[in-house]
Amino acid sequence: MTSALPCAPSGGGKPPLRRQIQVDTYLRIARSLRRLSKLMNVLTDAELDRLIPLLSERRFDARQLLFSAGEVPERVFLLLKGRVKLYHISSNGKEVIIDIAAKGDLVGDMAILEGEDHTVYARALDDTVVVTICWEDFFHLVQHSPGLAFTMAEIMARRLSGVQRTLMNLVSKPVSGRLADALLDRVDGEDVRLGLTHEELGQTIGTSRETVTALLSRFVTLGAIESTSDGYRLVNEELLREISSGAVTVSPRHPARGQPTAPKS
Repeated sequence: MTSALPCAPSGGGKPPLRRQIQVDTYLRIARSLRRLSKLMNVLTDAELDRLIPLLSERRFDARQLLFSAGEVPERVFLLLKGRVKLYHISSNGKEVIIDIAAKGDLVGDMAILEGEDHTVYARALDDTVVVTICWEDFFHLVQHSPGLAFTMAEIMARRLSGVQRTLMNLVSKPVSGRLADALLDRVDGEDVRLGLTHEELGQTIGTSRETVTALLSRFVTLGAIESTSDGYRLVNEELLREISSGAVTVSPRHPARGQPTAPKS
């Protein structure tokens, strides 16, 4: 993104205009990275000085692959704009979404830190802009930055917790409860911002596009959500939470009529 800055000239007076432009550019990049990502915010000024010259910017079109499962990891990606889905492909060819990375998130770091090939695919959902760093430089930075190493440990712990929660939901909740969870996670004020197609939403909760579409229609009929021109609006949060908890069951196979009833004990 930028080259390393030369040492400031000794003596007083204003720096040359060219150097002032370099300094301004450097400071803009540093401030931007620190605002963007907690990971960058833990770096000291000296660590950030060493990092910025190692970064390069890349752009990916929507649907473009960043990397594939089985590839040898080469770079770590920090998202500046857009979203990236991380997913497996099951033995029957279906995609199973593991995570959705957004602005400020790292992608590709797990394989590098584990010393293994990539175990997931990473594909841009939108037009995406990233800064990248080669794995040798990133690993060296983690080894020599206590703050960065601790933050990476926190990130991994949250990821592991998220995977465990997803697995528990898959084995313990009906699909209607898993979909209600997904909607509650995407509530922004009164709006429910899916940010995914019905097929992609199904891939995050272990079901088909047809089931997601049918259940969303049932939720609308029951009055939990309301369809809008650009998505859905939350109407009855209490009902949606009852569906999430399993206190109210909703079938994707049978149209909903009237108010739902709790399952028989």
